Amino acid sequence: MSATHDMALDPIDTVEELAQEVMRQLDLLSGSKVQEDISYGQYKVISVIHNHGPISVGNLGRLVGSAQSTTSEMVARLTKSGLVTKVRGPYDGRVVMVELTDQGRQLMRRRRKRVHEGYQSLFSRLSNDDRDRFTGSLRSLSDVLTKTAD
Repeated sequence: MSATHDMALDPIDTVEELAQEVMRQLDLLSGSKVQEDISYGQYKVISVIHNHGPISVGNLGRLVGSAQSTTSEMVARLTKSGLVTKVRGPYDGRVVMVELTDQGRQLMRRRRKRVHEGYQSLFSRLSNDDRDRFTGSLRSLSDVLTKTAD
């Protein structure tokens, strides 16, 4: 993006354009374009299950930010592909919990390794001061967005 192009845009348009480009580049950097035979939405579901352990479909949907019916459809596809399995809740057998299979855990390990390598590559191109500014800026942005969501 050129400086003259930036000046022609409203500041909000500039932020939106920059955010989209940064997200696209981070997505490429993290290796998400490597074929995993799952969609980004399915990856988000697997990631939440990985981070939270066995979880009910209802709670999973809330954490992913999608309707329970949409989450149930994704879980069904992930179950069919062997990445997750459904189990009964430990305290209430009527509650269906979802957990990763060994294959799902392996997929997460591969993905996390690629993400780590991608960010390491990014950090290796930055000076220490730039790393600190980058990390501080992301922390500030996260704080602002968290306060906005509350």
